[in-house]
Amino acid sequence: MTATVRSSVSGLVRSGVAFFALLLSTTWLATAAVHAQRAGKRGDILPAVTLADVKIQRMNQRVAAVGSGRARQQVTLTTRVAGVIDKVMFEGGQLVEANQGLVQLNADTEAIAVETAQAQRAQAADTVARYKQLNEGTVTKVAVAEADTALKVADATLRKAKDELDRMTIKAPFKGIMGLSNLQAGDYLAVGNPIATIDDRTTILIEFTVPEAVASSMKVGLPVRANLITRSGEIIEGKIQAVGTRIDPVSRTLAVRAEIPNPDLKLIPGSTFSISVQLPGQDSPVVPALAIQWDKKGAFVWRVSDKNTVERVDAAILDRNGDRVYIDAQLKAGDKVVKEGGSSLRDGQTVRPQSS
Repeated sequence: MTATVRSSVSGLVRSGVAFFALLLSTTWLATAAVHAQRAGKRGDILPAVTLADVKIQRMNQRVAAVGSGRARQQVTLTTRVAGVIDKVMFEGGQLVEANQGLVQLNADTEAIAVETAQAQRAQAADTVARYKQLNEGTVTKVAVAEADTALKVADATLRKAKDELDRMTIKAPFKGIMGLSNLQAGDYLAVGNPIATIDDRTTILIEFTVPEAVASSMKVGLPVRANLITRSGEIIEGKIQAVGTRIDPVSRTLAVRAEIPNPDLKLIPGSTFSISVQLPGQDSPVVPALAIQWDKKGAFVWRVSDKNTVERVDAAILDRNGDRVYIDAQLKAGDKVVKEGGSSLRDGQTVRPQSS
């Protein structure tokens, strides 16, 4: 009886051990199969991406501004002497030449003064000539010296009289277009009274301001493009003529003056112009806009190695031109970056390039 019980217990133990061993074996095989399947997925299915070549191009930056134009030379004419107007010899809008007479003041008194000075000068010159014809013993040296002095005084008096007569005619200081005037013959002009404006429009100067950020790039001679606000389709090429020396502490801008040609005199001083300044560019890497990725550290791109692994390269965006982005990054021409498919990559990951 006892032997029979022991035999039964021993059989049950052997059966339990065998069942447990079978269970462990089955579990291990199932786990191994799962790991093998996952490993197969990681090894066979890599992230698909499209690539783009990095190009190095010159970044052309333009600064836009609005400015007011004025004539290259523009003054308001006045008179240095007082007098009554005899004749007005110009009309508003007329193109006059340099030194052309504009207003004639009554100059009867000045003309008489010139005639008197001419007579005195002729008398003094005749005395000097007669003394030179006489022998040295006939006329003293003192008399000769006095005659020479009298001639010099007569010359000076004549020049002064002619200058005063010349001032009675108000002339154009340069070639330009006359402004409107209400003067007419018989009007009295006091010293300093305005006569009319005159503008030299052959060149138009445009004054505008640029932000402090580009102030250091403003140089004399830089090309500019200007167009009238009222005629946006007409572009006029010019250049920077002068640059201010100080940043305005309130607006944080720099004053700049450009000049544009106006040979047909169609442009009118005081008009408003739109100005565009082409700044000297710098060579920068250019990538497609889709290649730019963002995270909490900022912008970056994925550079792809020869072994198709990706490397993060930080980038600072300098400018955009359509779907191209100029960046400041440690990239060189010919480098390949991920264009599409880079949103879920990690540094060092292997990718599977696809044709775009």
